[in-house]
This record gives sequence, structure tokens and C-alpha cells, in this order.
Amino acid sequence: MFIPRHSVVENQFCSYAESSDFGSAGIGGVVAYAGSVVYLDPLATNEEPMVKAMAGVVTEAPFGFMMQKVKVGYHNVHPTGFVMPGDLGSSDAIAQPLYSAAGAITGHKSVPVGVAHLGIFDTVHYICTGADGTATTKMTPGQSLYAAAYQARVTNSTNATPTTDATGETGTRASNTVVARVMKGASLAKCQANMDNVTLYPIRVKLVV
Repeated sequence: MFIPRHSVVENQFCSYAESSDFGSAGIGGVVAYAGSVVYLDPLATNEEPMVKAMAGVVTEAPFGFMMQKVKVGYHNVHPTGFVMPGDLGSSDAIAQPLYSAAGAITGHKSVPVGVAHLGIFDTVHYICTGADGTATTKMTPGQSLYAAAYQARVTNSTNATPTTDATGETGTRASNTVVARVMKGASLAKCQANMDNVTLYPIRVKLVV
């Protein structure tokens, strides 16, 4: 969930970059969630504005926030180009298969997406500083937020050493660039419930990129 409360720039000129990370898989898997922090790919073909989600230790500067969920199609279980009834009316961007010269599916193509800059948004795509998946720092008004190494969420981690976080256990940063400030926070219990995907409690943030 990434809901605009007072949007400033809704950038419609970017696409989420093609990738081979999913291989031939095509069952609607999520590539990037709405609210993910993204960066511009400097290696994009023809210098087009392609974005990718922050992950691990990324040296590129955060560029903005995904306004849509990006997912692969359903070509493993339905004909290529099939859209599920639940996708109709949604803002999800569905990336179509990428084919090799031999006709094999090797990943997904790029797909146009909206990227938010500045403005005020409600989001549940956050993670807190923690240990072994247990939140230790709640979201408080005025906190600086950074791109997290896990799923490109926003994090309140105070650890200034970006590193990888494959499971979301620690809430570590992918970058030391501040991307947002907390306006309306959440208690430690609410943060934990959100991280555990038990009950989603949105926080309200002011984007600064």
C-alpha cells in the first residue's frame, strides 16, 4: 500500500527495467512493491530512464518511490498476456516475458511505471531496526528514513554501514541517503505486526527525493 495524501510530482516517464532474475517463472510473482525506493539504472539501453529497486549495497542515489506494484505475468499457467480478473482495475504493472533468440523465456521485459517524488504518502512498505526479525526501534515523527536493503522498503536504521539483508531480519540500509521523514509514526507493537504481515499499520511520510 502506497497512498498519496498530497502528491507533488507523479513521474510518468520511467519504466521498471527488464531482468532475468525471475528466469522463466510466470505465476504473477512480485518484482517490486508499491512504495519501494528506486534508483535510475546508469547502464540502461539507449540511455532510457529505467528504474530498479534498491537492494543490498547500491552505489546509485535513490531517485524516487514506486507508485505501482510490478509483477511478472502468468505465462506458466495461462497464455502469455493473460490478465487475472483481480488485476482488472488495479494499478499493478505486469511485465511481459523476455525471450531469447531461441524462443525461450529468460526473464521479464521492462514495463512503464509511475515514480513519486516529494509529497506526502501513507505506506506500509517499511521495516524497523531489529534483531532476528524483532523490531527494536519504533517509527516516530521526525525520524529520517532510508532505503532498506530488504525489498527496497524504507527503514529507520541508525546503522550507517549499508549491507545486505536477504530476510528482513535487521532492517539495515541499502544507502545512507535520507529518502523520507516520518510524519505519523507507529508504536513498536504496530511496527512488529506490520513487519510480520499480521496487521498492516500505515505510517505517513514526507518524501524528500
